[in-house]
Amino acid sequence: MVFIHMKPYENFLNESLGLKELVEMYLKLRQHFQELGFSEEDLVNPPTYTKLMMSLFHKFGATQTALFQQVKDYGFSIDWNEFINYMKPILTKIDEITPLSHGNYKRGNQGDEDFE
Repeated sequence: MVFIHMKPYENFLNESLGLKELVEMYLKLRQHFQELGFSEEDLVNPPTYTKLMMSLFHKFGATQTALFQQVKDYGFSIDWNEFINYMKPILTKIDEITPLSHGNYKRGNQGDEDFE
């Protein structure tokens, strides 16, 4: 049997509802990017912005900051870089299960309801 030593904040985050919420929000954002036909490169400078995209993006940032603060408030010794490094493999896994197009951006009518 292999025992992996986890840092106390990792145990806390693994059971956190805040982490589950953050992951679900990130997944919704990636799925929206898929619906829009975005490529990974489009994320650097999106060809279009929708209300849903902006809402999820801002909620993700706020939730991420709040989760980090919650970990700190519980007295765990963690800095922002450690927190981001903890999050990277989780978000990368979501990236893998929600691949974006390879630059075949074609908006069509997708997202038009956001502009009515």
